[in-house]
Amino acid sequence: MQVTAPLWVGLLVGVAFGIPASLWGIGNPETVIRTARRIDRLLLGCFLLVTAVGSVLLYGLHALGLAMHFSPRPLYLVGVTVGGVLFGIGAAISGYFPGTEMLALGEGRRDVLFAIPGGLLGAAAWTLLYQTPIGKWLVGAANFGDLVVTGDIDTVRPVPMLMIAVGYAALCLMLLSFLPRYTGGKRSYLRDLATTTQDEHDRAFARDTAAYLSEGSVDPLRTGRESRFDRLTDVEVSSANLHSRTIRLVGVLVAAVVVASLFLRQAFGQSTTYSWVVGHLFAPNFDYSREVFAAIGWEPLTDLGVIFGAMLSSIFISRRFTAFRPVIPPSWRGRFGSHPGKRAAGCFVGSFLVLFGARMAGGCTSGHTLSGGVQLSLSAWLFTAAMLAALFLTARLVYRDALWRVRDV
Repeated sequence: MQVTAPLWVGLLVGVAFGIPASLWGIGNPETVIRTARRIDRLLLGCFLLVTAVGSVLLYGLHALGLAMHFSPRPLYLVGVTVGGVLFGIGAAISGYFPGTEMLALGEGRRDVLFAIPGGLLGAAAWTLLYQTPIGKWLVGAANFGDLVVTGDIDTVRPVPMLMIAVGYAALCLMLLSFLPRYTGGKRSYLRDLATTTQDEHDRAFARDTAAYLSEGSVDPLRTGRESRFDRLTDVEVSSANLHSRTIRLVGVLVAAVVVASLFLRQAFGQSTTYSWVVGHLFAPNFDYSREVFAAIGWEPLTDLGVIFGAMLSSIFISRRFTAFRPVIPPSWRGRFGSHPGKRAAGCFVGSFLVLFGARMAGGCTSGHTLSGGVQLSLSAWLFTAAMLAALFLTARLVYRDALWRVRDV
């Protein structure tokens, strides 16, 4: 059975992704920065959970006879590695991925208004570089094509891939059974799911997580101005922790959306839209723009859907809508202070590197880490490894031992 959905379905796919992803809190740049600083392993656990569940679901459905629009990114070693490194450096500085910028825009975060122009400039820079011999070399050197763990995707056999996916999922779940979410913590992602009791250490971390996720938020359904920072409930503190059923369900929902996207039309990705916009506005006759126009599919619509989904989620569910108030991430202000100009510059420069690296590598955390990870793509694993290495090292150099707690919560 094969389905190719019309482009407008991408809008619904984006909404379906934006709502749960916003609940994760990954639209808040502090979430990415704390991952980079290895304070909170939320994103790492979520990536493992999504790719574990998604790979089994994807290849299980494929083995049952459902045709998928497989599209792992090509494995060209130099460009994917260098692009992943640049992406990680930029993400550590700005706290944003291409997809989380769309989430942040829907949630009303002010600093993303500086990140998005930086991203567009980064995409434009790659469009220009792609024309040159250096650009061609970056994507052409050591290019092994569209590889998954068993070889070329065009020759993939469903049953062997399903068996590998089950083994991969078992490995991921084992890691989640022993990996604590918070630095210095003892409570793992999965081993203690049957209990709800947190020790004092994890309770303090969870409360601080709930505090930074709610910092600067307003409730437009009530006063439109009231900050929820001082009104955290026990439920909100619990839901800030990955042990909560809500957060685990979010991971399953995101995995289902990624697999549904592959079944309906194409892999879920969010950085190509930047190059699509740049191409239409400034560089319609460049080689890279022409390639993007020919292959982009529904990505601009999914990005619009993500913005709308995040807005719905932040206003009606999580109540974390910030209405473009001047909120500086705690780690950033602990290192650089609360000056809005410095934060704007950091977002702009960081996002420039993120999008330049993403387009060089052929995808971002959505197209590589999530969609590629679900497909068990080798390029996805290379990109993610390079990105994480650069992310951790840059955060250590940039933030050092800066304070990160919101306050004594």
